[in-house]
Amino acid sequence: MTRRLAVGLLIISLAQFLVPLLPVLGLGESIGSRATSGGRPPELPPGPFFSIWSVIFLAYFIFALLAVLKPSYLERRLGGALLLAGVGNIAWMLSAQLVGNQLLDFLLLWPILAFAWTGARRLHRMGGFDGTWRRANACVLTGLWSGWIAVAVSISVPATWRVLTGLGPSDDVWISLWMALVSAGLLAWLFASRVSASVLFFAALAWGLAGVALNNWYLTGMHWLSGASLLAGGYILWRRARHGARAAFE
Repeated sequence: MTRRLAVGLLIISLAQFLVPLLPVLGLGESIGSRATSGGRPPELPPGPFFSIWSVIFLAYFIFALLAVLKPSYLERRLGGALLLAGVGNIAWMLSAQLVGNQLLDFLLLWPILAFAWTGARRLHRMGGFDGTWRRANACVLTGLWSGWIAVAVSISVPATWRVLTGLGPSDDVWISLWMALVSAGLLAWLFASRVSASVLFFAALAWGLAGVALNNWYLTGMHWLSGASLLAGGYILWRRARHGARAAFE
């Protein structure tokens, strides 16, 4: 890992903490504020569930700090992919705050997923967790990030569909919910079968689906949708526990 790359990681890690604060300075809108401007959609977790980003950002900062102060093969192997994922994340946050175009936001999520999953795959091929706290931090970073960006993509699918069809958040709620749940299931299968055996991916995914269930139980009042979310999430976790993960390169 070059010194320039390590410093870039550190700068990106700090920027990810600072960019969401731009609305405090009067620049743009808070991330997610437009998602509920016309009513609350069935697939959107409540705000506190997005606090998982703080864990991801903290793990990213620790990873970047180690890359600058005491780099090892771990940082050299994962650094490039995670740097690009961080750059993509900042681009997505700026777009969500300053532009507010759902189609653009949806497209910007895919590079983040690709690079976060690349980091997870590389870590898996290195053996995953090896008992050290340095490796544990990398597992938290790649696993939670890979899982949560899968949640972000999944809940963006129905939001993008509504924009393309001109529907509102309360229109065809069952279709919107199932678009999100099926997307989450497909991404979970793809991750476990082609990328990594990380259980933290499924922890982040379960956290997101629990948020979808609570959203429909307490905020939208559509209890049947809440039950469907729990059943879908339970099936995804059961399948992972029952069949495990078999990455293609193994």
